[in-house]
Amino acid sequence: MKNIFLFCFCLFLFPIILVFAQEKQTYTVKGKVVDESGEPLPASILVHELGKGTAASLDGTFSIKGLNPGSYHLHITHIGYKSLTKTINLESEDLELNFTMVETAITLQSLTIEANPFKNGPIEQSQTIEVVDRDFIEKNNSGTFSNALEKLPGISTINTGVGISKPVIRGMSFNRIMVNDRGIKQEGQQWGADHGLEIDPFDVDRVEIVKGPASLIYGSDGMSGVINISPAPLPEEGTIQGHLINSYRTNNNMRSHSAMVEGNENDFVFKARVTLQDFQDYRVPADRFVYAGFELPVYDNRLKNTAGKERHFSFMAGLRKDWGKSTLTISQFNQTAGIFTGAVGIPNSYNLRHNGSYSNIEYPRQDNMHLKVISNTNIQLNKNWLEIDLGYQRNNRLEESLPHIHGVGPTPEGNLALALFLDTYTANVRFNYHINQDHQSIIGFQSSWMENHFGGFEFLLPDFQSLSSGLFYFHEYRWKENFIVNAGLRLDGAMHDIQAHYQPVYDNSLNPTGETTQRNPDINRNFLNLSGSTGLSWIIDEKNNFKLNLGSSYRIPTPIELATNGVHHGNFRHEVGDANLNSERSFQADLNYTYSKENFLVGFSPFISYFDGYIYLAPTGRFSTLPAAGTLWEYRQNNAFFSGAELKLQWVLFKSFKATMAAEYVYNYNLDSGLPLPLTPPASLISGLEWTVSAGFSRFFKNGYIYLEYRQVATQERVDRNERITDGYGLLEAGLGWEIPVGKQDWKLQISGQNLLDTFYYNHLSRYRLLNLPEQGKNININLKIPFSIK
Repeated sequence: MKNIFLFCFCLFLFPIILVFAQEKQTYTVKGKVVDESGEPLPASILVHELGKGTAASLDGTFSIKGLNPGSYHLHITHIGYKSLTKTINLESEDLELNFTMVETAITLQSLTIEANPFKNGPIEQSQTIEVVDRDFIEKNNSGTFSNALEKLPGISTINTGVGISKPVIRGMSFNRIMVNDRGIKQEGQQWGADHGLEIDPFDVDRVEIVKGPASLIYGSDGMSGVINISPAPLPEEGTIQGHLINSYRTNNNMRSHSAMVEGNENDFVFKARVTLQDFQDYRVPADRFVYAGFELPVYDNRLKNTAGKERHFSFMAGLRKDWGKSTLTISQFNQTAGIFTGAVGIPNSYNLRHNGSYSNIEYPRQDNMHLKVISNTNIQLNKNWLEIDLGYQRNNRLEESLPHIHGVGPTPEGNLALALFLDTYTANVRFNYHINQDHQSIIGFQSSWMENHFGGFEFLLPDFQSLSSGLFYFHEYRWKENFIVNAGLRLDGAMHDIQAHYQPVYDNSLNPTGETTQRNPDINRNFLNLSGSTGLSWIIDEKNNFKLNLGSSYRIPTPIELATNGVHHGNFRHEVGDANLNSERSFQADLNYTYSKENFLVGFSPFISYFDGYIYLAPTGRFSTLPAAGTLWEYRQNNAFFSGAELKLQWVLFKSFKATMAAEYVYNYNLDSGLPLPLTPPASLISGLEWTVSAGFSRFFKNGYIYLEYRQVATQERVDRNERITDGYGLLEAGLGWEIPVGKQDWKLQISGQNLLDTFYYNHLSRYRLLNLPEQGKNININLKIPFSIK
């Protein structure tokens, strides 16, 4: 651990040493921002690579000084106008620019997109990318980061009660989705449906979701998409500020408190956050459920032992200079959450009865800790940029329960049923080479080392070591001003070294015989794969944009898919891997057409994919041979076909009043069995109306809004063999919010309600669906944000 901190600290110091070795003349970028009628706009201008910028004055003029010669990307934003992105080159003199911004009432068009490695505008990119900012996340706060993204078309979640959820993109999840936090892939046992993302929901300022094949830039696990969590822009020079957020949810009495402070003194930047969340057993609109043919009670409409608590912190420090920027971030996620009492063994009326307290976190439960040390550095090298991301992660997952055995043997001591300890070291290096105005390229290298150990009286996943590395080249060519094409290749190699596990054999008197039975063998597998993609963006005119992206990517089987053989209580089943699984290969095509004007936007994104050797976990229809272990699920590999589409619409009917719609549909087919794949999200449609209030409405009421939203989810009848059909349902949601002037600050109050009709429904992707347990009932969320400024 000491070596890791020393390594990251040295990386943090490297740019400081570098800057003393370079003496360059600096230049100024200045200009003016106006609207279509020529009226000045006080827009924000940000230099992406340096994380710094300025706000135009009331007459629209701006000036950014102290820039070295080189290539930069400017982001120009202003509320109510389409965002702009401009690539500039400083060579031997100051640069003067004039920007004309086009007014729009469409919220989506006011956000910039930075997920593209070339940092250009949204329409230049060939992939479909959704962007949400802090305002969106706060407005849709639901206790977890993943659940806030469900409002986006093509995004759903796999849930295990409250506080544990993971995203699904176009019907795929687990190791087919990469989650990048500050440029480093999140590694936290993401193969399990009961393993959440382990990210503080209040410590997310900006999220960019890349849909479709993204393996080329990000790695093989980006087969179905990537979720990029980007830090907020660095604070302005000479400021120290922050905020307090307090939130309460009525269904499970969730109380959330998060405090943040950030500052910038002479280009030394810092940011710190502490978050606390506590919640009780959650309520469901039912007083009984049926499992294995038995009708069982739900006392007081609360699911026993679904309470939990979370404690998170993060701290960032860094430098921002004319040569670039470098930051070091240390964060830790801590969560203790109960698992529904019926998860271990067969639920019965006795163990479902409450003891009088809804806050107790009893057995079985999980205790998770995720520590991350991340270093991010951008260094300017003439016109080009070198980006270095280094990370260390320590993920501890403890599953605790009352002593029990699966098989013949003595009852173990202690309550630690299963412990998984995962260490991950990650290094990403990218060189952004600016050739000329029409050509840009990136050469990148990525590598990670993972080491896993286990403990406890149960067995699920053996010890293993895994090394993976990748080298890629990506090129973008602006053939014409309105026609951009890109292409790239990637070579990846990986190695899994998985140790065998032997279980002692006992006689009928529970005495050891000295013999053992093998749960999994030694597995040593090596993989080498080539992947690539190409795409185009055709800006037909100011209103029409057409995109096409073609890609062939691969994914190596994970150690859990190769070697697991044990009871996964969070999923209520016995899971078995297959040591002979091969890499899966995909061939994917994505289209996107967007039509937009000042008060109307419609986007349509169809996709189609063929998978050679698709790896998935499927029910066998048999019960495990281990006592009280539930059903048996196996990892399988078949050829598969995916297709579907997303549709989004925003229509401003008249000033301050808009209608929105988001629809999604996923179709998949197992080409070998002739059946659908398991855990496919059903089709859904979200329709909404929102009315916003002007800033001057009232002395105590400004920048307000009120909305009404209805989600209709179809019946999922396309299920795999031995998988249940899930009936469709409809959910009503509403909310309002406004800012209250208090002194020199504006406090923000938001109130929202989910499942306002207290609908009884099953979530097809929920782990509790296997036990015929419904989802949460009516829930009211109250959120108060109090900003403050010290300097």
